[in-house]
Amino acid sequence: MVTFANIRGQERVVDMLSRAVGRDALAHAYLFSGPAGAGKHTTAVALAMARCCPEAPGRGCGACATCERIDAGIHPDVQTLARQGAAQIIPIDTIRKQVVPQLGMPPHEAPVRFFLVEEATAMQEAAQNALLKTLEEPPPRTCFVLSTTAPFRLLPTIRSRCQRIAFSALPAKIRAGLEAGGDVDAGAEAVTDLVTAIHRAIATSGMQAALDAGAAARDRGEVALAMSAIAADLADRARAVARAGDDLGQARILAESAGVVLEAQTGLTMFNAHPQLAVEDLVDRLRERLLPLAEVAHG
Repeated sequence: MVTFANIRGQERVVDMLSRAVGRDALAHAYLFSGPAGAGKHTTAVALAMARCCPEAPGRGCGACATCERIDAGIHPDVQTLARQGAAQIIPIDTIRKQVVPQLGMPPHEAPVRFFLVEEATAMQEAAQNALLKTLEEPPPRTCFVLSTTAPFRLLPTIRSRCQRIAFSALPAKIRAGLEAGGDVDAGAEAVTDLVTAIHRAIATSGMQAALDAGAAARDRGEVALAMSAIAADLADRARAVARAGDDLGQARILAESAGVVLEAQTGLTMFNAHPQLAVEDLVDRLRERLLPLAEVAHG
């Protein structure tokens, strides 16, 4: 069971949240952003434990009945908004039926009610708009924690009403230790592996690498998250190149490539595209744009 005490690699984030809990000054909504596998949702669960635990207030003991129910996902005041269906989306009905009816009532037993969203970009735009009304007039004793690999895909109005906390990628040594101990979420690990496979396929003209990336694309939800992570990386690289002023043409290609990835993700989630074929097609389209940049860089 993960509490604040054993979250590794995100000391700055844990310190910030611990101080907020200690001062009883939690924001009404947080936006945890960072790469897949950085521990965003795990930290959100640990935050709920730290605030709700009666045995170790401000830290979470990880052993009492409250912490155990939060960890198991069965505490009545700590709810995760789950993705649904083949498209792995959070529809507007989830907000209407799971969130809104509870907002006029106090928490059942905890000092604060938590709503956790493991991947906020899974919310359809209508669902984001429905949640926005709540974030604009936040009810007392309620905290929303939205986690995402691609914050730029959320409505600007959602982002502006959340306190943003950025997570960094875990150092390789820490990640290896967590994997050995079984503490890395299997879904996050699969997404990270898929992102690596796609990047490898983009960087080579060989057919086998593209087929390998496609073969790793078994779950539509994982593919959608991997695409979000790749689009975020390309957008970050485009901004860095543009700020440096080195090559605005390269910045434009990187930004356009991020758009290509988001188009592919839309096809995957909205039009039920086959995940393996979607990945293979994406690799082909990105190779066309990005391989020339790599060849220049290594020429």
